[in-house]
Amino acid sequence: MGMTERLREDAIVRILGDLAQADLGDPRRVLRAQKIAGRLATNPGASLPNALETEAELEGAYRFFNSEHVTFNDLLESHALGTVERARGAGVVLAIHDTTTCKFAHADPAEVGYTNTGKAGFLLHLTLLVDTRAWKRPLGVVHGEPLTRRKKRAGKRKGTKTPGSGLKAKESDRWLRGVEQTEQRLDGTASVIHIADRESDSYPLMAAMMAVGRRFIFRACHDRITIDDAGSKSHVRTLVERADVVLERSVPLSRRLTESAPVARRRHPPRDARVATLHFATAAAVLCAPQYCRGFPKTLAVNVVHVYEHDVPEGQAPVDWLLYTTEPVETAAQIAWIVDAYRARWLIEELNKALKTGCVVQERQLESSTALLNMLALSLPVAVELLALRSLARSDPSRPASSLFTHGMLSALRRLSHRPLPARATVQDALWCVAGIGGHIENNGQPGWQVLQRGMEKFLSFAAGWCAREDADL
Repeated sequence: MGMTERLREDAIVRILGDLAQADLGDPRRVLRAQKIAGRLATNPGASLPNALETEAELEGAYRFFNSEHVTFNDLLESHALGTVERARGAGVVLAIHDTTTCKFAHADPAEVGYTNTGKAGFLLHLTLLVDTRAWKRPLGVVHGEPLTRRKKRAGKRKGTKTPGSGLKAKESDRWLRGVEQTEQRLDGTASVIHIADRESDSYPLMAAMMAVGRRFIFRACHDRITIDDAGSKSHVRTLVERADVVLERSVPLSRRLTESAPVARRRHPPRDARVATLHFATAAAVLCAPQYCRGFPKTLAVNVVHVYEHDVPEGQAPVDWLLYTTEPVETAAQIAWIVDAYRARWLIEELNKALKTGCVVQERQLESSTALLNMLALSLPVAVELLALRSLARSDPSRPASSLFTHGMLSALRRLSHRPLPARATVQDALWCVAGIGGHIENNGQPGWQVLQRGMEKFLSFAAGWCAREDADL
């Protein structure tokens, strides 16, 4: 929901409760962390001088972010512990893994690190835990790992291995580290199914996970070689294209804008919003180990789910997924569950947007790598709560608006919004009103992060005065 929103009190209590578990060597540092996080949760998109109420608070925040006694891992650990507690009783949770690039235009790349373009920034690999009950509620981040490149990358040299070609001292190791740390932290609290996009399609990764019984749903990047009982070899795509369709489903696809980077544009081509009819087919595959994978099993037995689309509008790329999974595919219900679990992967992409647009972490004017990472660690729990609000609005739009906003806030929203808010307003009704305040035009479809952010800034400023007046009248 990309907004500078004042989170509900229960959300702020969760954030501060997680931080209470932080081991920062001095309880005063914990209190400082809670104060900063509380201010950011109250107004996530504000600049630090605007979010922190006094000069003393601002100076204290800068000292905290730059302190040699505070680390990204220490701050994230406390949130991860809280996330694990929220997973208790969930039964099955999804651990969604992804890597995003954090860019800091104001910073010195020699201090912060280099992105692929040579600008200042670093990769941030995250694992988001998601509850599978009722609605897919984001529980929190259980693994976070910054990857800093201290030298500008040269062009790819001849003979350089591609990502995922092994697991020795490379950036691709992060996928297995994320899996193992997630499993270690949960330690039986809930069953885990790991979800990841095409970059995770690594034979060594799948082999390492299957060797110890880890469950996964990974989208395939490579059309791998398979072998049947008679020893005949073929490609996975050939295998599934021969399989019968076992299920069809109509699914709404959101609009996707053009990516600026050529690689991202190839992987995620732009598309218009539409309702797609998806066909599901399955096959059992025995994957053959690539030649470079020495020391790993020669074959891996996995299930494959093929999700594809016919009759695509002209100029639009069809949906076409190959999913490798350890999950059973014996019934239509099992197949549908696998696809729905993989579709939940969009939540971590939205988390990245919540972090960058809702919490404006890339615009924080901090110079050192330490300060930026500590700021990121404090912003992650806030981004999770913003994401939870948006995902609730999408998954259960008919839920009462009172589950998100207080009575006084709804009264203020009715007064400020040019769109009518029904007496029994739903979450969706309230969010459309907020979007309208931010300048959203109904014909433009679902509101994005930035328009909601503008709307919430105006609404919260008005609501604060409105609620204060109501309190004074009591």
